[in-house]
Amino acid sequence: MSPVKPETGPKRVPVADRLALLLDVFSPWDGISLSYRQFAAALGGAVTEAAIKKWPHREKFPADVARLIVTRAKELSIPDVTLEWVLWGEGSGPRKGTKKVPQQAQQHEHQELATSIADALRTDLAHNEFGQWSSVEVQRTLVWSLKDLARRLWVLRFPMSETFKLTDEWGAKIGLPSRSLASTASPDEFSGPAPSGGAAPGR
Repeated sequence: MSPVKPETGPKRVPVADRLALLLDVFSPWDGISLSYRQFAAALGGAVTEAAIKKWPHREKFPADVARLIVTRAKELSIPDVTLEWVLWGEGSGPRKGTKKVPQQAQQHEHQELATSIADALRTDLAHNEFGQWSSVEVQRTLVWSLKDLARRLWVLRFPMSETFKLTDEWGAKIGLPSRSLASTASPDEFSGPAPSGGAAPGR
């Protein structure tokens, strides 16, 4: 019996390990990887969460998806995400802990968008032509809507502390009972696991 020849060439990284690394480097949060759903969103919705769950069991990433991952990595300034590495695990690839670094222009764009949202709400809610602000039903609807929005965005790792504080104080003034928003729906209904460091704030 002839001896078994050792493998030659660089060792390839399995698909499951490559996917885990991509979930890490595409995440903007230290020590927190993206969920499959969040990764699907990061890729622009071109793939589904269900499809991503099947990738660890494949021999390689789908070619069109691999090209999309490489393109998005370049757009987000994530280094070393090459087509060869994504498809075959060849090359050094990205390092765990490497994060996309938001550019100053992107930060400014996000701030402008937040300001635009606040201005739009301020303009729309300033109207009281029909005396709607005197309606308890209207006020309760606004409070619960803001609470629900805050909880959903908190799951997406926005702090939302000021919104929670506003709705708590406003709700108390109009006699709304306190309840835990975490009990109304599981975080998986929206986007991935809740941040580490405790349960969702009771609101």
